[in-house]
Amino acid sequence: MAGGKKSAAAAKKSAAKSQPATDILSAFRSKRTIITFHSLGDLDAIGSAIALRRALGSKSIIAPPDRPSATARKLLSYAGEETTLFSEIKLTDKDIIVALDSASPHLMAHLAGITPDLIIDHHTRFGGELRGKQEICDPAASSTCEMLYFILKPTDKLSCIALLLGLISDTSAFKYATARTFEAASGMLSHSGMSYSQILPIAVSPESLSERIEAIRSCKSVTAEKIGEHVIATAMAKSHEAHFAEVLVHLGADAAFVGCEGEDGRISARMRDCMTGKLHLDKIMFEIGKVLGGRGSGHELAAGASGGKENLRPALGICLKLCEQQLLASEGKEKIRKIEW
Repeated sequence: MAGGKKSAAAAKKSAAKSQPATDILSAFRSKRTIITFHSLGDLDAIGSAIALRRALGSKSIIAPPDRPSATARKLLSYAGEETTLFSEIKLTDKDIIVALDSASPHLMAHLAGITPDLIIDHHTRFGGELRGKQEICDPAASSTCEMLYFILKPTDKLSCIALLLGLISDTSAFKYATARTFEAASGMLSHSGMSYSQILPIAVSPESLSERIEAIRSCKSVTAEKIGEHVIATAMAKSHEAHFAEVLVHLGADAAFVGCEGEDGRISARMRDCMTGKLHLDKIMFEIGKVLGGRGSGHELAAGASGGKENLRPALGICLKLCEQQLLASEGKEKIRKIEW
């Protein structure tokens, strides 16, 4: 499951108000700890879960809410990690629950009515998120894997490989990296005992045939709007919407929003690096989540929203309006008004 980000200083100040992360995790080692994350767990969620489980020991369990992504399953297989669906675990009052890589109620529906003992997440918060008894949230971090590297300071090969693959995935191969990201990646790579080119194939795959076919099919649905000197593209896809949004940016769009009607309605958003400070996709997707009757989150350069399918196509039009507002505001021509849906 990398912008309205806090500065590193602000993140450190926030963390200082709570118990140090290492102390919190040390207290969990003697207990059964259930490590879970958002629906359709990605490499950042799985990579961080693997490293955390290895740090906490054999009493801890990786408990996905549903089937993780294909690349995430590939990493689990490589690491030799077993998982148990969260719904199959009989929880007791003595269990510890740690939620990783999201605090969205829509993406963490399996935690409805449950207050996690700890949430570790790097996404910007706008309100309405899940609350934990303890929370470690750093929107300045590129990924949850980056956060856990500095918290756990692992030196074992498997943990470092898992964290590095999650970091590579969530930064889109360092496209959204910071100096601290490269510091973490350097440490992970050093302890892995492998080269970067050897690690990538473990879980990161080139675009699949189905991704390429769907991208070509979806081109007929593309609409491009010119806002000032910027091109904003919208489209519909039957699948692989995140990949197609990336494709549209590579083709020339400054920002792209791609909707997908699956079991639910989803929109993925991507934009060029040069739009940093002009557009904030995380804020746009937060509002779009309301339109869809679900949730939206992410980062300045890459974000997404999901919910019902009924308002999916109108929501794409609203994406354009919100882009226009943000671009005008960045040029000092208009203030962004609070929008109620």
